[in-house]
Amino acid sequence: MKRIIFVLIILFALLVTLVGCNPDLVYDENKEINPKGWNMNDRAEFEVEILDTMRLYDFAINVRNTIDYPKTNIFFFIKTTYPDGSITKRDTVECYLAYLDGSWTGKGSGRIKDNRFWFTQKVIFPQKGKYKFEIQQATRDTNLVGIANVGLHIEYHNPNR
Repeated sequence: MKRIIFVLIILFALLVTLVGCNPDLVYDENKEINPKGWNMNDRAEFEVEILDTMRLYDFAINVRNTIDYPKTNIFFFIKTTYPDGSITKRDTVECYLAYLDGSWTGKGSGRIKDNRFWFTQKVIFPQKGKYKFEIQQATRDTNLVGIANVGLHIEYHNPNR
């Protein structure tokens, strides 16, 4: 009887794990930002191994801000370096962390708000290998306070998103 219960628990745990997985997820990583502030010269760097050059990809930025963040929006510069070392254009992305009334756009009931901002879709990677992405804050503040984490999220393109 104990063996049957043990097997059922294992099967249940496996089922929960499989149901919770996102089959379209390619990459998702967040980097912690210095609590004293994000210097305008600091970059969050991400390396992503791409093996399929035939699929379409969608990109998002993950942002965790504290309620001490002094603005309603944030700008980012995003630079992509190909596996062969060539560099593509530098993208500029604007994300709104608060509504005009001052309420936060992110999820969370405490001091930290979580956001995911989809910024480009249907991207094709022309080369197999490791791509390097650099995210830099692009506000006018030399040392930006109130950003706890920034991350890169990549999924296979989903036309229903």
